[in-house]
Amino acid sequence: MCSHTSTLLSLFRLSQLSDSAFPVGSFSFSMGLEAAATEGIVKDSRELEEFTRGALHLASESDGIALLEAFRAITAGKTDSLREIDQRLYGMKASEENRRMSVRMGVRLAELLHSIAPCYLTGHLREQIDQGAIVGTYPVVQAVAGVVLEADERALFAAHLYGVASTILSASLRLMRLAHFDTQRILFRLAPLCQELYERSATKTTSEMCSFSPTLELCQSLHERGRGRLFMN
Repeated sequence: MCSHTSTLLSLFRLSQLSDSAFPVGSFSFSMGLEAAATEGIVKDSRELEEFTRGALHLASESDGIALLEAFRAITAGKTDSLREIDQRLYGMKASEENRRMSVRMGVRLAELLHSIAPCYLTGHLREQIDQGAIVGTYPVVQAVAGVVLEADERALFAAHLYGVASTILSASLRLMRLAHFDTQRILFRLAPLCQELYERSATKTTSEMCSFSPTLELCQSLHERGRGRLFMN
């Protein structure tokens, strides 16, 4: 298989895993948008774009760094490093809802990945999760998927950020008075941010991860105490 064919194949399959129809449960989460919309913090498309932009920055500084570190560790044959990366990422998530989201999506992705692309690496990952050796945070499992699919780390990073943005924007259609045209315009405008965020995250290690975001943490705290909820976070 020539390199161009391999690249196209990996991009196609990476798109499959990043699609909102891929059943890892992303539709069940709003990443704090539900509380933000309910409390009037996000009221229109302009504020939604800024909220999503902030979420992308936060994701790149935490999950994105862990994703790249895990991907490079697996590529270098250092799979034992996954446990430390996984636990460090899980431990730095401030809210219970955030931890629950990452693990539920990660475990589900691990199950589906082994079902559709069974190999030693996907089987070993499932065993590690089942035995409690690793928690199975979503970015770490995504890194395994990237290696299995022979994806480029830039494409994998972009797919992760796309998932963050599309989860929030999809939730906004159920929470706010918006049309698909509004959310697609926002997604299109935010796309160039991906290169900047990759360049900032690519040189950092998990010891430099940052999860500080007062607005998002406030929204998650309010959501945890909310009575009526459409989303799990």
